Amino acid sequence: MRRGLRKTITILALLLILPAAVFSLSFTTRLTGITTHPEFWLGMFPSSVRCFMGINELELIPGRVTEAGMEIATGTIARTISQDPVTGAIINDSSADELKNNRYYDVTYAAWKIGLAQGLGWSSISDYDLLTLRFTLDGQWEVALDPLMQMTRTGYPFRNIAAYSGATAGQVLPGTPDLSGNRTLLSTSFDLYGKISDQFFKVGILDGLSMEFKLVWAPSFMTFSKGYGGFADYWKIWTYTEYSKMIHTKTLPDGTNKWSLGVSDTFEMRILGGKQVPEYAKTLKSPTWWYEPENMTFLAKNTLRLNYYGRQFFGNCIPYIYLFLDMNYSGGRLNNSVAEYVASVWEGSVGLHIELQMFGTLHIYYEIGRLFMYTGEDLAYKPGMRASQSLRITFSLPYREGADWSK
Repeated sequence: MRRGLRKTITILALLLILPAAVFSLSFTTRLTGITTHPEFWLGMFPSSVRCFMGINELELIPGRVTEAGMEIATGTIARTISQDPVTGAIINDSSADELKNNRYYDVTYAAWKIGLAQGLGWSSISDYDLLTLRFTLDGQWEVALDPLMQMTRTGYPFRNIAAYSGATAGQVLPGTPDLSGNRTLLSTSFDLYGKISDQFFKVGILDGLSMEFKLVWAPSFMTFSKGYGGFADYWKIWTYTEYSKMIHTKTLPDGTNKWSLGVSDTFEMRILGGKQVPEYAKTLKSPTWWYEPENMTFLAKNTLRLNYYGRQFFGNCIPYIYLFLDMNYSGGRLNNSVAEYVASVWEGSVGLHIELQMFGTLHIYYEIGRLFMYTGEDLAYKPGMRASQSLRITFSLPYREGADWSK
């Protein structure tokens, strides 16, 4: 299996490097993403990274950004089992104790994209290409493990849940197909991604409109681990829209932010289906307050924020506070369910986010909120107050011209 993975990555790298060698082109590299694990170093240090390597000096359309390259991501991330591995039923308070008490697990993974991105048009607001299209061949290799730290995320699902401890190679677990066999997955897909960028970015200021979309096709014949491990056979349509408007801004004599007030609204939609939907295919761009959406065919979520930025200091460090209102809807058929299960679930939450942004990369924050509506089965989401157990830390990267290879 590992030999096959190394062979796959080597072939992809050669497809990128050989044309560059023939035409004497140079390379560029950049960091494209950083994520943390809630229990690794208390979430204070990265547990996975993404990096892009591309060919310089390409210009298919004069004056527009062209990127041909490969992005590689690797590390360890946290996940949660939300469905019965045998039946695909949603795990709730009526489920067996072995499922309720062993829901958390970790994944060590490597992912890659190889393809071409092309900018079109020009945005005078964002000062970047108005539209960027990217077509890639994507790959995902991962190994699922019992929680490594056993702090707040406790349990041993792959030791204590009979469906996993007694799993047979080559036989799919319908509710969690990517955790079949030895829980190793190697799958590839075709992806088409696009982004319209018409936003103005500055410390303390976010104004304008941006839109993203993604089409994914991962057929069964492009999954190579079915004989010993996980299964994947799915398709996905995804869109994300953000509109922001500054209400008031006040700057200091040197041009830095004294304080600013604005509103923003984001709308995210996902249509997801297939015979075997892996956990990584469910990933959303914007997190949901204290809620993991059900694995249904259709999902829509809207977040309204009132944003306040304080006085800027040490270059681009700034305090940031916002009030948020989340509304989420999941509906249609439950993916990976053996029985035909069709339902609709509404969820709503409101809260306060307090953050210190450091040097445009480090985000230290605390959140408190109330989940005021939930119509689904999982009693873990009954309405009530929720608060972060501690300060949390995330990382982001400055916005730059060109394709967003991390999506």
